[in-house]
Amino acid sequence: KEIIEIREDKTTTIQLTDLGRKLIKAKVTEQELIEAITPDMLKKDSLWKRKKFRRYDVTSPVPTIYGGKRHFVNQAIDHARRIWTDMGFKEMGGNMIQSSFWNFDALFTAQDHPVREMQDTFFIKQKTELPNKDLVASVKQAHEKGLGGSKGWHYLWNEEESKTMVLRTHTTCLSAQTLSKLKLHNLPAKFFALGKCFRNETIDWSHGFEFNQTEGIVVDENATFRHLLGYLQKFFSKMGFNKIRFSPAYFPYTEPSVEIHAWHPDKKVWLELGGAGIFRPEVTIALLGKNIPVLAWGPGFDRILMDYYKIKDLRELYKNDIKQLRRMKYWIK
Repeated sequence: KEIIEIREDKTTTIQLTDLGRKLIKAKVTEQELIEAITPDMLKKDSLWKRKKFRRYDVTSPVPTIYGGKRHFVNQAIDHARRIWTDMGFKEMGGNMIQSSFWNFDALFTAQDHPVREMQDTFFIKQKTELPNKDLVASVKQAHEKGLGGSKGWHYLWNEEESKTMVLRTHTTCLSAQTLSKLKLHNLPAKFFALGKCFRNETIDWSHGFEFNQTEGIVVDENATFRHLLGYLQKFFSKMGFNKIRFSPAYFPYTEPSVEIHAWHPDKKVWLELGGAGIFRPEVTIALLGKNIPVLAWGPGFDRILMDYYKIKDLRELYKNDIKQLRRMKYWIK
């Protein structure tokens, strides 16, 4: 009922310090002090010699200056790119929006596979055209009847479903596109990619709907599974990981397959980084026209950064925190 009024009063007191009392007794007079010599002073017959300079006090508080620098994630991406190129790999590029043909079908992922549902994938309303008919026919046969001695998935492959566009769920679609353009006389060949991927994930400390993935393929008649593990161990060692392990896994488009795990010292858990394997004949014959060993891998890149930057939650990588950006250390390995 507004019967009480709250009012805040502030009282400020000022007291002369001991230094101030000494200055009063010394009868200090005001004088002009300069901080820098200007061109005009030099022109006027040694005018600057008759001036007095202000003393510099190196203990005086000054504002912190934050120099510009690349985002710490981009620093790590640049480092990873150098690792792959130093190992003789060429970089692949491509669009973030891909057809289901390249994202799934070319990689022998059945059209009724759960990963192709809305719970896992972001779909685009529009549809797109498919590549050349011979390639489409090879992929269709791989799904329906199989290639290289396999029996396929035993269903009628739907061309219209393959035209559906999605936000790419992995950079492996770039490997499929690269293989389809590769000529046999250009072998052996090594390629890598590092880019954004998107999945309809439940967001937590180790998952996000948007993430970076590093992709790699080695196309070589003499490539073996041991070579695959060697490439991965070399890369992760250069990224600062000495404690990694491999475990058997299943993926529709590789056989044999492994999952890559790295030890997270803060969480005290083995953190899954991604999958790897050798492409199945249904992939290589459809895309290359010949069953040639293709080593392939696609670890999640953001998880690789957590230990170096002492980040316990992937969501911290891109949060709008200027203080974090200023204090985050440079990527130096």
